[in-house]
Amino acid sequence: MRKTTQQLMVHEIADWQHRGLIDLQTQERLSAPYQRPGQLLSTVLQWLGIGAVLLIGMAILGGVSLLSESVTLGAVLFFIAGGVLWWVGVRLARDPARRTPVTGVAILTIGLMLIGGSLLLGGIGDDTGGLDRIPLALLVTALLSVVTAYRYRLRWPLFLGLLCTFHGLGSWEQYAGGGSYMFNIQDPRAMAVIAGLAALLGLWHQQAEEGPLRHFSGFGRLYVISGLLYFNCSLWFLSLDNYTSSQSGFWILLFTVGAISQLVIGARFKHPSFTGFGVVFLSIDLYTRFYEYAWDRLSVAAFFAAAGIVGILLGWVFERAALRARENRS
Repeated sequence: MRKTTQQLMVHEIADWQHRGLIDLQTQERLSAPYQRPGQLLSTVLQWLGIGAVLLIGMAILGGVSLLSESVTLGAVLFFIAGGVLWWVGVRLARDPARRTPVTGVAILTIGLMLIGGSLLLGGIGDDTGGLDRIPLALLVTALLSVVTAYRYRLRWPLFLGLLCTFHGLGSWEQYAGGGSYMFNIQDPRAMAVIAGLAALLGLWHQQAEEGPLRHFSGFGRLYVISGLLYFNCSLWFLSLDNYTSSQSGFWILLFTVGAISQLVIGARFKHPSFTGFGVVFLSIDLYTRFYEYAWDRLSVAAFFAAAGIVGILLGWVFERAALRARENRS
């Protein structure tokens, strides 16, 4: 088999996995006969080359803007560069020969980020340093990403669009400065509502992918996973004592009910993502409450011993419940 044909087969299989048509293990099995020694090194070098070219290009754009002492010129250059990268990325990702699908999506994503970044760059001269433009830039980037994802049936731009939507809407009043968490969620209340709606939309989307939305396979899973992650993390942060002690009881109850609701939805629709997130964050909820109650009342050894025993018992209970459910289905 010719070298070009082997490369075409590998890229085609990678594109199938990227679109959600096959899983990662299936991709590895299908592409194994077409892999060549040293191909991994070639791929790494290819990505390094793309990154180097983009960094050099952005350095040139920044240098031109600096020499001209014009923020507006820099914003325009970044916007144009983002548009060009978006156009090139779309062409590569939608190439009928599927020669560079992953590279195309990467360039496309960087183009969308540059377009959003140009909106921020235009506000650097403001009193706030452009920070008040962050939500708008995120929402514009989200809109362009979602439209691109559905127009060209690409999943990665949809993921970028969801992240920008969560932080653009969930952090509308303030975004930068003083964040206490790695997620940088400034308004967890709004974020929890938005993410919960996104997860439910993903549940509907996945069911519709068996019919009218069959061409967008894998999109619903992104809605569900990202929505449940931000939904649970937002409620978890709200339930912590050091966040707002006056309402901690309400948020603890809401966090617990939310985790149990995910278990119910997972069982009702036989959805592993809802079940998995429900189990994980219900466990986190129980451990957090145990930590708040027992850390100052028990010694370190007694604390971890009690936590281990409780974890073993819960594991045994869940395992027995799973066995009974399996027996009932059979």
